[in-house]
Amino acid sequence: MGSGHGVSVALMGIDGAGKTSLLRYLREALAEVEIECVDTSKKPAIRAARANKGFPARSLERLWLESWRLLLGGGHSNQVPADTAIPLQFTDRTVVASDWIVDALPADVVDVRRSGPVASAMNELTLDQIIQAEIIGPVRMRGAVALVDGFGFKPAIKNINIAREISDDSISDHALDQFEELIRAAYSIPFLQPDIGFLLDADPRQSYEWRMRQDGRLGAGEDLWLAGRKGEASFVALQDILAAKLRAAAADWGWHVLEIDGRPQRETAAQAIEIMMRDPGIQRLSRQRAGAS
Repeated sequence: MGSGHGVSVALMGIDGAGKTSLLRYLREALAEVEIECVDTSKKPAIRAARANKGFPARSLERLWLESWRLLLGGGHSNQVPADTAIPLQFTDRTVVASDWIVDALPADVVDVRRSGPVASAMNELTLDQIIQAEIIGPVRMRGAVALVDGFGFKPAIKNINIAREISDDSISDHALDQFEELIRAAYSIPFLQPDIGFLLDADPRQSYEWRMRQDGRLGAGEDLWLAGRKGEASFVALQDILAAKLRAAAADWGWHVLEIDGRPQRETAAQAIEIMMRDPGIQRLSRQRAGAS
């Protein structure tokens, strides 16, 4: 939790839980009461840094691309390194989005090394530290609300658990346990914790159905594709493990839990908005805005 007078709000949940949709509802609710809010999720944060130029724009660009390259762990497809699908640097054509990466990746990858997803997990932590200090911090300092639709603990822990399923003894299961403990401890420090945290607690089977209806496919790293297993069963297996770890972390951190149980999204959003608007920090911003009118 950084210094300043604004508020940071973070969402966390398995893939397909509805984080992006909920963030949109929260933004609309804040706009209605004329509280400035900024989407500081990874992709918008990188776009903002690129627009402003200077530090940390180039570093964030490279780190984001390296998270994807490392995730592939040196794997091959038809004797071609899979990471050739990831550009070495940003260009005007490079869009900060994941769809083009999914399109470019081969259908099957073999010989993935555990060290890749583990390094990708640690890289997520590096990205989040910079974004917290250089993007979220300044937003809060000017009295605005910083919204994040994907708290970095989730992708980092997911990558560690992808590594667990890879048949490679270069990193032991015990070492993976230690890396996971390290990541959990790092995201528990006040500097990286939001003022308001929401866990979207979704059923992986339901999330898979939503993903298929919305996109018609899974994103890269949403199932155990890198371990040679693809499809619904693979998605559910990985996301079940992830959901349990997110629940445990959210409980320790005192986050608000939103049950994603099939009710209309607007009802879930209304619950989250009510919680957010009751927060003392948001109420203080609301009073300040009313006093300035």
